[in-house]
Amino acid sequence: MKKTFYVAPVPASRPRVTRWSTYFPKKYTQYREDMKMATANINFTPFECNIYAELDFFIQIPKSWSKKKKLAKQGQYCDNNADIDNYCKAILDALNSVYYNDDSQVVMIKARMFWSNKARTEVTITKLEETNGQEGTMYKTS
Repeated sequence: MKKTFYVAPVPASRPRVTRWSTYFPKKYTQYREDMKMATANINFTPFECNIYAELDFFIQIPKSWSKKKKLAKQGQYCDNNADIDNYCKAILDALNSVYYNDDSQVVMIKARMFWSNKARTEVTITKLEETNGQEGTMYKTS
């Protein structure tokens, strides 16, 4: 199952704690709301087995960069300061109860970050076959 979400990827952040409440920063909260809207109309029965997730994050090229730098970076691996594992956590949390019951079912991940003129996340979810206590198989290798 492959799906593209045209929501600008945002790395997950830690909740902020005050004396009166706990909250997430505004940018991450907005991302969670945008993903909730993007997944609202998906009619899919969540998998109940182990999952392999391929995640491709296309990070928006900053508008402040020169045309020459934008052209040079387009399609290249993203080298911004955000950690890829935080991008993974954000999208996997957003897809809970949509493609799987809980993100703990995701046992294998392939994730990449690219610079792009159009921010988006491309997600491919594959069921892993169970095999009598041995490592699950997804495909045969030669």
